[in-house]
Amino acid sequence: MSIDWTALGEETVDLLRRYLMIDTTNPPGNEIEGAKFLADILAREGIESETVESAPGRANLVARLRGDGSLPGIVLHHHIDVVYADRRYWTVDPFGGVIEDGHLYGRGAIDMKSTGILHLAALLALKRAGAPLRRDLIFLATADEEAGSEFGAQFVADTRRDWLAGAEYAISELGAIQAGPHFTAPFGSIVISEKTGLGLCIRARSTPGHGSMPWPDTAPHKLVRALDRLLRAERPLRILPEVQEYFARLASVLPDGQGAGYDDLARSLEDEVFRERFLAHRLHAAMVRTTFAVTMLHGSEKSNVIPPEAWAGVDCRMLAGDDPQEIVAWVTGAIGDDDVAVELTRPPKIPNLSPPDTELYKSLAGALRRRLPGTVVAPEILVAFTDNWVFRRCGLHGYGWSPFVLDLSDLAGVHGNDERLSLENIHAGVRTYTEMLLEVAGA
Repeated sequence: MSIDWTALGEETVDLLRRYLMIDTTNPPGNEIEGAKFLADILAREGIESETVESAPGRANLVARLRGDGSLPGIVLHHHIDVVYADRRYWTVDPFGGVIEDGHLYGRGAIDMKSTGILHLAALLALKRAGAPLRRDLIFLATADEEAGSEFGAQFVADTRRDWLAGAEYAISELGAIQAGPHFTAPFGSIVISEKTGLGLCIRARSTPGHGSMPWPDTAPHKLVRALDRLLRAERPLRILPEVQEYFARLASVLPDGQGAGYDDLARSLEDEVFRERFLAHRLHAAMVRTTFAVTMLHGSEKSNVIPPEAWAGVDCRMLAGDDPQEIVAWVTGAIGDDDVAVELTRPPKIPNLSPPDTELYKSLAGALRRRLPGTVVAPEILVAFTDNWVFRRCGLHGYGWSPFVLDLSDLAGVHGNDERLSLENIHAGVRTYTEMLLEVAGA
């Protein structure tokens, strides 16, 4: 089997550039335009696909490159939608497909149209080469991941479960290699689980009145004090075994003793100095506790009217093993005000996890080490949320994995300004992805 890796890399850059130029900002999503782009490419290669809209313009697409069925299939899934990009703060058009200084810029360059194009390009390469497969490779593009997955992955799970038929694994976004002067060796991660969101509404009520005559117990004043008590309260820290393993491996690549204490976090966090330093790192802090972020505030419609009600939206993120009802009770107790109610805004999503010892996980780890020799690989519980949560509930082992080598400046663009991916990452990434699929699915 022969693959021209240079030509495949150049094709992948072109495909991603064109995909990034399709504005699929959610809301409204408009994923149908991205699905049409993907379907046209698949059709030209003789690969049949199916597109279904969960709502007008909210499209999901599936295609299957069939193997001999001797092993279960792999779902390669990505979301078509992207988050909002404020053009005022970008140095380039976020939907312009700009290539500059060896990087391709665009909203979705990392999160996560690039992964979708790697899936697509790898499938095309394997089909063109006539590679015999033991597993079906299922290409899945979904809507709405950035707003909760209702019109995408959850729609597929509820109404198109046959799209996943015969599959054992699912591979999606994130997980990558970090390298640079902050590490003594490259550090790679594979996402095996995610914290899940528990949407909370904190609602205060009192008598309305005129803004010229305030009193201490207005609804907005009650809400502000309630939020202050909540944010000052401290939930007990919990170190999951997978999180402990992550930090133990991270410690092995940190210079100058920076990872001291990471080998036994539970004990180290009893030390006040270590605890303060560790929790000052926002990512590390989120990995060891339930978090509460005040993200929405609403009071009166007019500045001179004291409203009868004021509310705040709180983004709570749960660790595996958290009990949603216990969290609601704990928040209620921390607030300690009978005039302030704690409400769930949607049904809770209980965290789930895939084991870090499957055949696929081992192949993903090996691929990272081949991508950048010397890479130390660790399982990761993501503090954000991905569609893999949905597909684990469908019985699949879901992993977040990327063959990209990223530094802090690259990561800052995710949901930020000037999101970009290096051309080198695209060229090397598509080769790594193709070779990994050959290893786990090839005959």
